[in-house]
Amino acid sequence: MSSDMGNYAQHARFWDWSGHDRTEEEDYWLKYAAKYGKNVLIPMCAWGETGAYMAQRGCCVTAFDITPEMIAEGKQRFGNLPGLTLAEGDVTDFQFDIPPVDFCFSMDFEVLPTMEDIKKALACIHRHLRVGGGLVISAQLPPKKSDSWPLNTYLPLKQMYPGMKVWKTGSGHNDAKTGRRYIAQTFYAEHEDGETERFDHSFYLQCHSRRRWRAALKACGFDIVKQGSRELNTGYGGGNVIEAIKKA
Repeated sequence: MSSDMGNYAQHARFWDWSGHDRTEEEDYWLKYAAKYGKNVLIPMCAWGETGAYMAQRGCCVTAFDITPEMIAEGKQRFGNLPGLTLAEGDVTDFQFDIPPVDFCFSMDFEVLPTMEDIKKALACIHRHLRVGGGLVISAQLPPKKSDSWPLNTYLPLKQMYPGMKVWKTGSGHNDAKTGRRYIAQTFYAEHEDGETERFDHSFYLQCHSRRRWRAALKACGFDIVKQGSRELNTGYGGGNVIEAIKKA
């Protein structure tokens, strides 16, 4: 996968920095999976915390991420959990020796820079799904107008790490012509002794229209069940949720 992912690996130690309770989000995917079955595939999983949530409730989950640091952190937290397999893998080129899965989902396709990359990912997912298995993609739609937001400071709902205070600053802009959201962040971690770690994290998200998503899914062997909107918990909203099944 060729993508400008920013300083994603550095975030592995601090993935839960915001202090948000993700139970509502995790339960959303658990209930969606129940429509199709217990065997679940989660690409671009970061730590794999949603996979851990689902495995604890009876699913058999294979979750993977391209970043070794993310998978290493996930294994420290969830590595001994029955029903959960965490692995390294590139969503545009992966092959796991597992039975065909019932359900796959992702909220992270915007990190793929081109529609060709998306089609490669869809082809890999298609190979791993059973016939009639479900795929749900929750993605941001392209910005309707070009605009920008100034530098802001973002504090967690609660500090997550004993002896450490963390926060972010960030700014960005939307490009309506390219369908991209550009984001520039700096992460700070202040220790009790006053020493402060910091690292920059600049990246862009490539958004696509509903029409382009429909065409890509059909070209990759999926029948679309429904398509609609859902407010995303990414700070943007405007979510495009597509539910599709693998054709025979």
